[in-house]
Amino acid sequence: MTVQAMTHALSDLLALPEPELVHKGMLALIEKEIRLAEQEIAVLRERYDVFSPEALYQAIQEGTVVPHPAWEDYIVWKNKLAHISSLQQTSGRNCAIWKRH
Repeated sequence: MTVQAMTHALSDLLALPEPELVHKGMLALIEKEIRLAEQEIAVLRERYDVFSPEALYQAIQEGTVVPHPAWEDYIVWKNKLAHISSLQQTSGRNCAIWKRH
């Protein structure tokens, strides 16, 4: 089934105009991507027992964590935060739950 056919069929099934259906679907995808990035950040928080990338940076500088792979994880963490921010901007939403970082 093509995307157009699927959109049309789902629009009919849910009694939603196609543009609204597509918009809601995109927002749901953005929310899912944000949740996945947040889960990856949570893993890093637990791994290094820190709450922020700045705290991880400080731990690396102080030598309380092994620099490798901590430096890579620090970069990943910063990139995940930037990714979340970009997704929020793209969605046009600044939901409070997304502002936890």
